[in-house]
Amino acid sequence: IIHNAWKSAEPGVLFWDKITSEAIPDLYGKGWKTVSTNPCGEIPLCPYDSCRLLSINLYSYVKNPFTDEAEFDYELFDEHSIYAQRFMDDIVDLEIEKIDAILAKIITDPEDDYVKSVEVNLWKKVQEKAKQGRRTGLGITAEGDMLAALGIKYGTPSATDFSENIHKRLAVNAYKSSIIMAKERGAFDIWNYETEKDAPFLNRVLAEMDEQYVNMYKETGRRNIALLTIAPNGTVS
Repeated sequence: IIHNAWKSAEPGVLFWDKITSEAIPDLYGKGWKTVSTNPCGEIPLCPYDSCRLLSINLYSYVKNPFTDEAEFDYELFDEHSIYAQRFMDDIVDLEIEKIDAILAKIITDPEDDYVKSVEVNLWKKVQEKAKQGRRTGLGITAEGDMLAALGIKYGTPSATDFSENIHKRLAVNAYKSSIIMAKERGAFDIWNYETEKDAPFLNRVLAEMDEQYVNMYKETGRRNIALLTIAPNGTVS
């Protein structure tokens, strides 16, 4: 697998059984089952959902990089992770606004209605998915640079442990942010506690939170049906 990934310049490997068993949207049944990724393999999606991505630059949180005093600024990273999820939710609204503009243009185009109907139906389905789920794709870039700047050798057990901690913090902060936004802005349209209460990934994340956020989630839900993804970040970087 690794040889052929290198040979074809393919940037990653997807473990599809793990993706589908952990995906929270899949619990919402028909129409929300994960069927593929976007064309670049950046985010698993159900039909008509959108690829919305934002990457946090991990290298930027290394203080005194490439020195003996190098350290990771956890406090700033936590703060920015919460902001980033709010920004991602704003992007959903921006997309819905743009779809409204697209539909308005199609409707005023001179073609016959039967010609325009295919395009109108397509964009309405995309719009409906955005409104119902508000899926986001918050992730990271520059993980290798971060490790190098901290003096940690990539691929070693210590590097794996450090990266795992960073990704756990990102997940917890993003979901905390989405829970806070649900209280402020409302949960995603189809949120249902009973539907997703046994989701393994969600429960692992909630287990890392203070009780006040867990109780808030049970009461008002969260703003986004799915939050995280890590895109192949060569071009982004």
